[in-house]
Amino acid sequence: MKFTNKNVFDAARHAIKPDQCLKERKKKMPPIILDIRSKEDYANEHLIGSYSFPEEYLKTNLTQIPPYAQVILYADGDDQKTAESVKLLVDNKFTDVSYVEGGIEQLLSALKNSNDEIILGDYPEEEWQNKIENTLDEKVRPVLASDGGGLQVVKIEKDKVYIHYQGACQGCASAATGTLNFIRNTLSTSLNHEIDVVMA
Repeated sequence: MKFTNKNVFDAARHAIKPDQCLKERKKKMPPIILDIRSKEDYANEHLIGSYSFPEEYLKTNLTQIPPYAQVILYADGDDQKTAESVKLLVDNKFTDVSYVEGGIEQLLSALKNSNDEIILGDYPEEEWQNKIENTLDEKVRPVLASDGGGLQVVKIEKDKVYIHYQGACQGCASAATGTLNFIRNTLSTSLNHEIDVVMA
């Protein structure tokens, strides 16, 4: 019988394929996805919905990351180096950490080649409103309705959406922060495009 030392870090156990990262992003409780490249690289291109958290900041800023949340890291194509950042989190008692094999290049390639992803920028701008409305109908309004609320789209100008809350959402303190962030993040990650949502 072969025994393994569970205290020895095994990078392979934390590696996921780019397609798996994209699937995880669709969950009701999505993971925290951290881009650990430089801020300049992040500004140049990144996975929509990810946060810029450069590798050199990890060690001194771990308290900014919830330790019991699902965390996914990606960087460039140096998987060994990315795995070192995963090990740092694991050593600091983070319980659900993984990294994307192949980094940003493979991740964006998987995104572009996926049949399950919508990339708003690939469509003519005259179709954007329908794409945004469909996403609201499928992924946002049902969640708001479950709490007795709703929203009305006042207008859509390219990738800027003006909304008005209805029902229980009206006058709710969380509507101005948490709910608004939920709508913005859901639209942005579902359409792979930064969508600005404004209360009208």
